[in-house]
Parts: sequence; C-alpha cells; structure tokens
Amino acid sequence: MKAVIVALMAATVVIAVASMVAMYTSGAVVSVVHYQTSVVNEAVLRAGASSSGASRASSVAVAAGGAGGASAPAGVAGWPGGWRPGECAPELNRQFVESVWSEQHELVVSFSNGNGMDMALNLWKSATAAGVKHMAFGAMDPEGVRLMSAAGMPCFPMRGAAKGGSEAIGWGGAAFKNLGVRKITLLIDLLELGVNVILLDADTVLLKDPLPYLRQWPDADVLASTDHLTNTTADLGLEELDAGHSHWNVGLFYLKASAVHFAHAWRELLIKKPHWWDQHAFGWLLRQGVSGDGKGPGNGGPNGPGWDLKGDKTGLSDRRLFRCFTNHSLVCGTLPVVSFANGHVGLVQRLHAKLERPLYFVHATHQYSAGAGKRHRLREAGVWADPPEYYSPPGGLLYAPMPIPDALLQPRGADGLALFREQKAFLNTTADHAAHPALLAHFALTNYQMRHIRDGVAAAWALGRKLVLPPLACAFDRGPFPHPGKSGGAFEQLLPIYPCPLDYVFDLERRSPGGAATGAPMLLDVAREYSLLNSSRMPRATLDSALRLAKLPVGEGAQALREKWARSSLVELAELPPSFGEGSLLSPAQQRAFKDALTLYTDVWCCINPVKWGLPGHIMYDMLWDVVPHTDRMRRMWKCPWHIAIGAQQPRC
Repeated sequence: MKAVIVALMAATVVIAVASMVAMYTSGAVVSVVHYQTSVVNEAVLRAGASSSGASRASSVAVAAGGAGGASAPAGVAGWPGGWRPGECAPELNRQFVESVWSEQHELVVSFSNGNGMDMALNLWKSATAAGVKHMAFGAMDPEGVRLMSAAGMPCFPMRGAAKGGSEAIGWGGAAFKNLGVRKITLLIDLLELGVNVILLDADTVLLKDPLPYLRQWPDADVLASTDHLTNTTADLGLEELDAGHSHWNVGLFYLKASAVHFAHAWRELLIKKPHWWDQHAFGWLLRQGVSGDGKGPGNGGPNGPGWDLKGDKTGLSDRRLFRCFTNHSLVCGTLPVVSFANGHVGLVQRLHAKLERPLYFVHATHQYSAGAGKRHRLREAGVWADPPEYYSPPGGLLYAPMPIPDALLQPRGADGLALFREQKAFLNTTADHAAHPALLAHFALTNYQMRHIRDGVAAAWALGRKLVLPPLACAFDRGPFPHPGKSGGAFEQLLPIYPCPLDYVFDLERRSPGGAATGAPMLLDVAREYSLLNSSRMPRATLDSALRLAKLPVGEGAQALREKWARSSLVELAELPPSFGEGSLLSPAQQRAFKDALTLYTDVWCCINPVKWGLPGHIMYDMLWDVVPHTDRMRRMWKCPWHIAIGAQQPRC
C-alpha cells in the first residue's frame, strides 16, 4: 500500500472531472449490439452532467506533488503561522484556518490515518481538479502527518494524532464507532475557531466546488447529504421534505459555526451511547426539534423521534428548509441526492446522467468488499487517480469483448412478460425460490459472464498480462436484506443493471500473498476495471497500436506467445481459450492451482425471503458452476450440474 501511495505522489495524473459512468439514457434495455465490441469504438464511460445540465466531459491535469503547484490562497501572502507546502501545520489553530478558508470562513475538510491515505489523496486530487480552493485534511496519526506532508496537502494533526494507529477501519466495529467520536471532536475544534465546515469522509470524490451551491441558503445552519435512493425534485434545489424519512448521511454535511452547540450535544450523545452509530445519532438529535408525534421508526431510538417536517416556515428563505434541533434553534435542509450522491444513486443508478443534473459529490457507499470495493467502484467510474504505470503495466494488457446474447439479457416468462423486473414473489416466504424463472434467468446471465471472465483471467495469467474486464450486466440489484429485485425506494433503477459494479458478484478483498507472480491470482491481482480503455489517462498510442486477433494461433504455447507479442501493449482477442482442458494456456499444475483460487473469487447475491425466519436468503455465486465435480467456497461438493442452493443448502445430487 505504501508503495502505491508513493507512486501516486510522484506521478502526474489526469482527473476526468465529469466522466462518471452513464450507460442508461432511456427505459429500453440495451441490445447486444450496443455492448463492447472493440477497443476503438466502445463507449463505456460517458460524461456526467455539467453545471449547465448538458452532457460534457472535461479533464484537468493535476500534479501529485501539490495542489496545482500548491500556491497560497489569494490574499494570503506566505501564510504566516499557517500551512506551508511540504509540511503539515504543527496544530489546528486560528492562524492555520485563516490561511486556507474562504472569505465567508468556509472550509472543506476531510481526514484520514496513514492506512487510508490513498483515498484521502484521491479525494484531494479530485477536489483540486474540480477547482476547490479552500480545503484541508486532518491527520489522525503520525503516518498520516508524514504522508500528507510528503504529498504537499494542506494538513494538520487532529487531536490525539500522536497516539493514533494506522489500522484499517472497517464498518461497524469498535474502531469505526470511535472514529465517529474523533470526527465530531474535529468538527467541534473547527466550529469553535469560527469555521463554517463542509466535512467529508475520505471515501468520497468531489467533481464540482460545492461552496457556490451551498451559499444559496444563507439561513441554513445544517445541510446534509442523504441515503435516500431517489430524487424528490424536478429542479436543482434541496430535496423535498418527503426525503426526511431517510437517514442523513454524514459522509458529507455542511455545519455553520452557529451550530457548535449541536456538535457538542452530538458528541456527548455518542459518548453516553457508544453502541449508537454517529450517523443515526446525527439525525436523531436534529429531529428533536421537529414537530411530530415522537413515534417514528424506533420509537425514539436512533431513527426517531418524529417525521413531520412541515412545521413553522416563518422567515425561512426556502420552503424545503425546516427548523430542527432543540427548541427549533437551527435551520436544516437535505442536499439533492442526484448531485450529492450516495454510492447507489451515483455509481449504480447514475441518476445525474439520466436526469442531466450537475454532479458535485459521490460517496462510495452501498458497496461490498469493504475498501477494495470502494476503490474499484471509483475506478469503474473513472474518478480514481492511478499512476501512469497502472495503464501501461509490465507485460501489457489483454482485452476480450463479451457479447451477451439477447436471450440472456431480455428473457421472458411463460406469460410473455420480461423476467428482469420487480418480482414481489421474492418476498414470499412460502414459495420455492430455487425454481423461480426470474432467479434462474438471473443466474444463467451471471454464470455466462463468470465463465468468460474466468477464461480471461486464465489467459491473462498465462500471458503475463493484465485483463481489462468487460462490463457486467446484473439482472437484479443486490442489497443487505430481502428485496423484489430492486432496492426499496430506488424507483428510477432500471433492470437489468448495466454496467453492474464488479463487487455485486465478486469478492474483491482477497489478494494473493505474493500476487500473480508466485501462484494462482485472485481477481484484482490480474484484472483492471472495464472502463480502463476509455479513460482519459489511457495512452492513445496503446489503443492505436492494439493487436487484434480472432483467436489464438494454433499450436503456440503461453511462453511463445509472450515472446511473440512482447512489443504489443494491448492484445484484443475475440475468442478466449478455455481455462481448463485441451486448448488451455495453463499447465496442468496451474490449472489445479487456479481451480483452488477460483473457489474464493465470488460473493453472494442477496436476498430472497427465506422460508423460515432466521435462515439465510442469499445464494452463492460459483466460478466453477460448469465444472463437475468441484468443491465450492462453502466446501460443498458438487457431483452434479450446478443449481440454485439457498443459504447453506447442500447440492441436490
């Protein structure tokens, strides 16, 4: 990880400011002829909506060694007592914030320890490319201070940084909950210095400067992003009050210095109730001042207390603002989810492109595979800053188009209706879901694609290349709980989902200890995201000089092909050799090792309602579904053709 960070710091990279993935522009399902067919004419990455609402793409070069050369903000000569490029400020104080905040005392702030520095660095690069001029980062530990200083980021040590550790912080654990308290402590320190704070988590990306947008509501004390899964407005304003029943998401929120009393109450609540999530506590406290019956979800628990947000509007500049917190002492609003997007709205539904709205911010949430899933989601969207060698790896790239038959993409049931639509039967606890035609069609589509990817990984490993993955199509959404094929509230979600996030199907956290060089690779040891060849950072010479072949030359093994194609940075194969048996490029020993590795490649589809409460409702994907016999990830022996086995059910052989 440290080597990657150092490489990022040293490289000059290009950030595609508005190049978010946007394949769906109408309600029609894409035909097979519109899927990737060649390196030159594929168009996986399309521009997101620009500030005018029209589709545009732009890119800005950013030097890794500093924010556009790390020049001082306008009007601050030499930053006396504040931040200087190449070193963090010795402490967070008034001199530091005055050296970086705006004329309105606004400051965009994020934070990280050394372990998460690649995300923090990526956020900073995206913000710099988007023209954000007033930003700073809090370092949570000595390693964070060192790495931020080396990267030339405007930074300062957070309170307790000298004792902070650099461990990875997974969602939901003790370290995660402690992170919430440290985050609020940072917020309080900033508010007490008079800063109007836009606080972001590090697993986010900025694509436009949010400050001009936020200034439209000078009477708002709190503006927060939301976990709502659809928009409630037909304009560029705040969300309607109906979105208030969803959780606010504290991955991005704006808090004025006037709300410092709320921040103190928020921190005190979490200290008293350490089992509460900081995000739940945030919303619960703010709703304390909202009129209602006090009987919202949780009956006054983390989701309560009430939901009537249509109280007194006297003196408010916008009817979508509302009075909040104790004694209605603050004014709150919900940022538009299309433009300040959570991971589902921004990276799965891509509503900004469909509705032609400006995209300011994306939070890598609603994803799987933890940090690896977050990074890959941002890579798929074209907003992760990798060094040049990522696009020109030693050994070169391999690409194999994956045309998908329309029969798999648009299956119909016996009644003639499309199977890939909301299926209420998935929630029926008395049905035999294993035989449901829509579920069978979902796995037929996914299995077809997994076999193609399996063959591509085998060929890439044998040839010493990195595989450019094809985009996936997923018949149904994935969620943490039973659903009818779409997540609740995702009204604009089209089925099938294309392109579908890789983490919907694959477990991206697993990596080989020594990488592909020492044994059978895990997926991300050898693979690149589907959008790589459309990235503005991909060398044009690589694309122009691609070697295109219908199939492998007859009778030539992997080593001969490595030597033969050594000068070709990109090889495109219309037909891949099989992973196993006759025609495989892998040796018998490699094939055995690859089979063992493949059992760990996949994740689960979740979920149908189980027939009995407490039983699992997920179904495990299986990369060896067409290999008989084989043992799957759950150590189940398959001596018959693969079929749907829900939860821990044994194969019906």
